[in-house]
Amino acid sequence: MKSMRRSPRWETARRVLWLFGGCALLGLGIVFLVKTNWGPAAWDVFHLALAERAGWTLGRASVAVSLAIIGVTLLLGGTWAVRWGTLVNTFVIGFSIDFFLRLGLPDASALVLRLLYVAAGTLLMAFGSVLYTRAGYGAGARDGLALVLSQKLPLTVGRIRLAMEALVCLTGWLLGGPLGPGTVLVTFGVGPTADLIYRVLGRGYLPETVRIPERAA
Repeated sequence: MKSMRRSPRWETARRVLWLFGGCALLGLGIVFLVKTNWGPAAWDVFHLALAERAGWTLGRASVAVSLAIIGVTLLLGGTWAVRWGTLVNTFVIGFSIDFFLRLGLPDASALVLRLLYVAAGTLLMAFGSVLYTRAGYGAGARDGLALVLSQKLPLTVGRIRLAMEALVCLTGWLLGGPLGPGTVLVTFGVGPTADLIYRVLGRGYLPETVRIPERAA
């Protein structure tokens, strides 16, 4: 009897679960960081500034920015990184953000709770992004851009993400987005955490040309 692990249907189901589960986890991580009132994740400093100016929800702003980034990735020759999963990622994350915000997760007020929210948000964002990227159905918009740049620059995906997030955070702040110590912690925490998770889990279905920290021999 053929092993379930080797069944093509099982492999496909597992990869789809990675895709949708990773998107949902990342959306939840974003909400944890918003609820710290210490400043959200770097991209969400920009998303919140855009949402405020356009009268959108945070999720809708995230979707709009993702679609714009997909266009930039395609212009850089990253067709391989933009697939049907990229669009799933774009819309599922946006929906998840608004869904989890509507659930009414309490705001953090005590210092200990804020630190726990920051830790949870950082871990969920890193793990979620690694999970759906390893599925190989197309990276998320922001991760796809980082992956394409990793082929053109002598840097790992985590380091490229760190540079991108620092730049977009500054831009969002200049546009009036909220900035705080939580933003700094997650900006410098997600990339290295993602590198560590890649080292443990491996590249999954990512192309060999993408630079990630490899597992120890």
